[in-house]
Amino acid sequence: MLVVKLVLRFGLPLIGLVVIGRAVVHSIGGDIERWQFALGALLILAGFVSKLVPRR
Repeated sequence: MLVVKLVLRFGLPLIGLVVIGRAVVHSIGGDIERWQFALGALLILAGFVSKLVPRR
């Protein structure tokens, strides 16, 4: 259970940053895909929302 909680807390924001970073690199070439930015933002937001879950 602790592993799942840690993945939700730290894994999702890190994956979100990777997705946004990849989108930034692709946008430099002129291929802007807004869905990648949105997905990255949602993953980061999901990580922060998981911190709001009450602890036992």
